[in-house]
Amino acid sequence: MVSKKYYNLSKITLAIQAFNLRRQFPKCTCKLRHNKLTWYGKIRPTPFSKTYCIKLICHNLSSKPTVILYGDYIEGIDRSDFPHHFKIDKEKMEVELCLHMPYEFNHTGLIANTIIPWAQEWLFFYEIWLATGEWCGGGHKPKV
Repeated sequence: MVSKKYYNLSKITLAIQAFNLRRQFPKCTCKLRHNKLTWYGKIRPTPFSKTYCIKLICHNLSSKPTVILYGDYIEGIDRSDFPHHFKIDKEKMEVELCLHMPYEFNHTGLIANTIIPWAQEWLFFYEIWLATGEWCGGGHKPKV
């Protein structure tokens, strides 16, 4: 009998994460190399929304996935009040999104059922922010 002491069977492996991402988003690109999962997808928060390019990177089962909005042009990227993000790279036109609190994700759930829908929800509130100037997506308030 194999002891759970040596194997954490409660975590979903990156290979299973990649399989489920490919299954749920067949038009997207998913790579798994050297214990690093990279997913490139195009998602829309609503049927009336534009399509956004998203890159997800997960280095191993000890780290949280990083989600990056990228493209030729990201509306509002130059604004000082750009909402709920970790990093902005204006040269690369990339924004690392703040989607959840650290305790809200672990590798016992599928990225395709958690992180990707959270990115879609973030984009929904991002579009509202673009239209109104107000972030309605909740979350913590940034320190000023």
